[in-house]
Amino acid sequence: MNSSVREAILDALGGATLSASELAARCNLPAAQLRAPLEALCAEGRIVLTRKKRYALPQTVGLIPARASAQRNGAPLACPLDGAPAMRMRERGGERALPDDLIFVRLYGAEECELAQVVARAHAQLPAYLRIETRRGRRGAARTAVTGVPCDRRIRHLVEVDDAGGAHSDDIALLAIDRYPERGEPMRAHVVRLLGAKSDMRARLAAIAESHDFPTAFPDGARRQAERLSERRDLDCAGREDLRGLLLFTIDGPFSKDFDDAVSLERLADGAWRLGVPIADVSHYVRPGSPIDREARERGTSLYLPGLTVPMLPEALSNDLCSLQPDADRLAMSALMVVREGRIVDHRLVRSVIRSRARLTYDDVNRLFDGESDAVDSSLRETLLDMRALAHALRQRRAAAGAIDLDLPESEFTLDEANVPTDVFPAPRGDAERLIEEFMLAANATVAALARDTGTPLIYRVHEKPDPDRVRALSAFLAGLGLNVRLGGAAHPGLLQDVIERTRDLPAAGAVARMVLRSMQRARYADQPLGHYALAMRDYCHFTSPIRRYPDLTVHRMLGRLIDGAPTAALAGGMAALADQCSAREQEAALAEREADDLMKARYMADRVGESFEGAISNVVDWGFYVMLDNGVEGLVHVASLAGRFSFDPDHCRLVCASPRRIYALGDRVRVRVERADVERMEIDFALCEGESPSAADRLSPPS
Repeated sequence: MNSSVREAILDALGGATLSASELAARCNLPAAQLRAPLEALCAEGRIVLTRKKRYALPQTVGLIPARASAQRNGAPLACPLDGAPAMRMRERGGERALPDDLIFVRLYGAEECELAQVVARAHAQLPAYLRIETRRGRRGAARTAVTGVPCDRRIRHLVEVDDAGGAHSDDIALLAIDRYPERGEPMRAHVVRLLGAKSDMRARLAAIAESHDFPTAFPDGARRQAERLSERRDLDCAGREDLRGLLLFTIDGPFSKDFDDAVSLERLADGAWRLGVPIADVSHYVRPGSPIDREARERGTSLYLPGLTVPMLPEALSNDLCSLQPDADRLAMSALMVVREGRIVDHRLVRSVIRSRARLTYDDVNRLFDGESDAVDSSLRETLLDMRALAHALRQRRAAAGAIDLDLPESEFTLDEANVPTDVFPAPRGDAERLIEEFMLAANATVAALARDTGTPLIYRVHEKPDPDRVRALSAFLAGLGLNVRLGGAAHPGLLQDVIERTRDLPAAGAVARMVLRSMQRARYADQPLGHYALAMRDYCHFTSPIRRYPDLTVHRMLGRLIDGAPTAALAGGMAALADQCSAREQEAALAEREADDLMKARYMADRVGESFEGAISNVVDWGFYVMLDNGVEGLVHVASLAGRFSFDPDHCRLVCASPRRIYALGDRVRVRVERADVERMEIDFALCEGESPSAADRLSPPS
């Protein structure tokens, strides 16, 4: 769609309300040429069509574009698209909004609004628990009533289901919505397919994926195309550099199957290093507009839940044809970088054909680095040790520039055959993980700089400077802990890293790192090179994971055109919208992964009610404090469970009881007992063990 026509419409509207013919006259364009842009702008919530069939900007008629959301109890919220704080939302008219719907609202007081219109529905399907009951009518005739209870707890509306499709009560089904909720009218839907029993953890994880619009099955068109591609085993190597002679290999987690990236390292004659980062050339197989591409773009990213992967691409591609498997020729886009004293001094980007020599795991390589010489094949040992030294030099240079390393571990799970967690622990992060991280960062920064220097349109990975108000709030938080630092309004990232280093060995270190994270903006995708604050890099993009991230696939396509000398300027217009879509899908994946982690942690602790664990206070609020156990599980100690009258001291992040004098502050070590683990609500409640008082020897501030 012609973006200039869209901009002409927006400019013409200004503060006016105009009919289609009046708009056409102002834009000096035929009315027929405006029809499609007008429909698109209305669907995006950028303009509104009034009841009198006149067009206006939302603010002209007192409307605010927003996304519907909800509190955990289902109370509706509206999140304005301009980033303003969420508002409580009244629903007085006929329509009812569901979470993520695009809506218009009107202000109703300072912190409240009223739903005016549902502009676009976000979900056509939803997973739900089925309730099947046999009911008898007035004349004694029996009938089966099927009701769906949405798995997304933010949706309060029950669903009338036409037919159970052979399911039983407490089965989880994916439902297609036939009628959205209205005042006095329930939702109606029909069963698309069954996901499994409510007691099945895999079914519950699938329900989380589907709730966040990550389909657990591919449409027929994408699946059939992938099957046809997988039958093609002859590689088209024309115009590609043959790198099969390089000693290169992959290093991934033990259960990985989609190998996006490999690494190689050579010593050059002048003493510098040539670092190779070949990346699977997914763009060779997945062409724009194809069935696979359309599905990949909708998903935006692969989704990784404990025991369940929902890939962006069909497995025939992600786990086979595109995956850089050992001892198999594969097509790649390779970044070849010359590194001297931790600085990249030269680079080339080439289409290539490669052959991985080995599939290593992080555990293998870390054991080698820990002194187990037989952990990897002897032919790889010297190269791996050189790689560790080079990664250290790259990391030192980044640290000198002020890069932030929060080092917040994620949780991993050991699962039994039924996908029930038998252990939960912080994910290890050794030198092998850091090695791959540094090499991927180097490749990403190199290709982003190449795109900037050549004016190639791109989707960049950007992380803008923190909002000054958030920085000031962080300074106040740190001062309350007794750590006085001058961050200023626009803190250099090195100052935040200094805060992390100064508190790294204290019990409150994790809480401080999380507060530093909250003070920063969320990284996102953009069509302009706005820099990456946390990495302290001017140029950065995502290039190294095209199997599992759509932005990376887009970057490959644009760089391929650069290599071929093909024109790219005409493609710049669509980059901003695509970047926004990819950002939204990434955020949705993060929400789904967090929800799945909460589910698995609650399920793990459900078998341990009554047991005691050690942990540290990770957050303090007026209704109690949260304790993070050493294994990464977090739960609430409610203030009502504490003996005595406690008051919340927000300035020092603590609860204080005057008599007898007791204080529970951020970072205090405590021993707690598991009181409740609600798998349905994904919540965990702790109680302090009898006679427990906090270990506060290493508090930042004294308990004055």
